[in-house]
Amino acid sequence: MSNLWMRKFEFSAGGVIIREPLTVKFAIPFSDTSDTNGTTIKVYNLKDSTIKGIKINTLALLQAGYVDDYGNIFNGYLKSLSTAWEGVDKVTSFVCADTPAAYLKDTYKKTYSKGTKASVIIRDVANFAGLKIGDIKLPVDFVYRSGKTLKGTPQTLLTGIAKDCKAKMHITKGALYMRDKNAGTNLGLEISKETGLLDHPEVIENEVTVNKKQVTRKGYKLKMLLNPRVDTDVIIKLTSKTVSGTFRVEKGEHKGDTSGNEWFTECEVYPI
Repeated sequence: MSNLWMRKFEFSAGGVIIREPLTVKFAIPFSDTSDTNGTTIKVYNLKDSTIKGIKINTLALLQAGYVDDYGNIFNGYLKSLSTAWEGVDKVTSFVCADTPAAYLKDTYKKTYSKGTKASVIIRDVANFAGLKIGDIKLPVDFVYRSGKTLKGTPQTLLTGIAKDCKAKMHITKGALYMRDKNAGTNLGLEISKETGLLDHPEVIENEVTVNKKQVTRKGYKLKMLLNPRVDTDVIIKLTSKTVSGTFRVEKGEHKGDTSGNEWFTECEVYPI
């Protein structure tokens, strides 16, 4: 852990690569819902010539962490940018989304024959929207016995199909995930004080519907040194003085400010 305090980042957007010593500020949200995750990444004191060369509607990638633990925390698209002055600093704000524009705006139209499985339609719509396939493991591969006619945005259509298949759906780093609500990705990730856990896990409780009944669900909010491997649905082994066990990451945020002390990951986890 000796190098975990040595910060590292690289932001590429619109054909430009930005590294230290420029100052960058970001808050990168992630969650297991079908909502898209947008973010604004701020870079300080870019040259005018650099700003003019940045192309909109191109790939945006932010890698961050520490020398010993560095990786991708955002993979999406640059929607727009603007520059304004804050005192003596010139701040360029990169507005990014984790889905292609086609996912939210374009209309997918197609009629499928009788007996078509949902898994076939899902891959067609994802391909149309420019989404990669992360993991498709449907609790129910719904069969449209009378056929199905689709017309709408990929976001609306995929959300509806996920409900038919009793699956949760989310887009993470430009990839589509559709699987059981309790399923996750096991990376063998261990979270403890020795690997960067800050503070004690904070108990959180919320109401959820299970078999048409409201039940209280208990989980924990964690804060740790910025960890690029912590993401939606990742399975972690948590070890602390107050709680230990295996949990699934449901949502969270990576936060960073190279000019200050903010360089950490917060997330909510639930037992599996």
